[in-house]
Amino acid sequence: MRTMFTFATDYTILVMFATVGVVQVAASLGDLRGLLLLKTPTASRLAGVLLILGAFIWFFSTSSRNINDYEGGLDANSQALFFFLGACAGVGFTLLASSLINHRMNGAVPQKTEVGLDSLRHTTYLRAITPNIALMWRQCRTWMNRCSSG
Repeated sequence: MRTMFTFATDYTILVMFATVGVVQVAASLGDLRGLLLLKTPTASRLAGVLLILGAFIWFFSTSSRNINDYEGGLDANSQALFFFLGACAGVGFTLLASSLINHRMNGAVPQKTEVGLDSLRHTTYLRAITPNIALMWRQCRTWMNRCSSG
């Protein structure tokens, strides 16, 4: 049982770092400066590729990873769960860290207010979702009245 736990932990860490790398490469190619962990898109793209390659090299070079699930490896359901957890951790880390690193982005858009992922070209994730959270908080009472009988 101990082998499965360390294998699952290593797999989750692999997925987390690879996810951070993939998001950095995608954000640099899409010019989403609000998601970048480094100041320039080229540096973020290079760091993303290094994170992806480094995670896979670390995972497969530290131990034998070709293990059947009945010999201590992960069965499909466990692998899907740990992949989901690692990917969520990677995206969550990226959103939080990039918002903290890029906190000086003023969010000024030259011509019009962009919505969705395009808003991350000029502002951070936390600044982009703040108006939506405030709106949902104001509309919470209306939603609650529709759902209740009183």
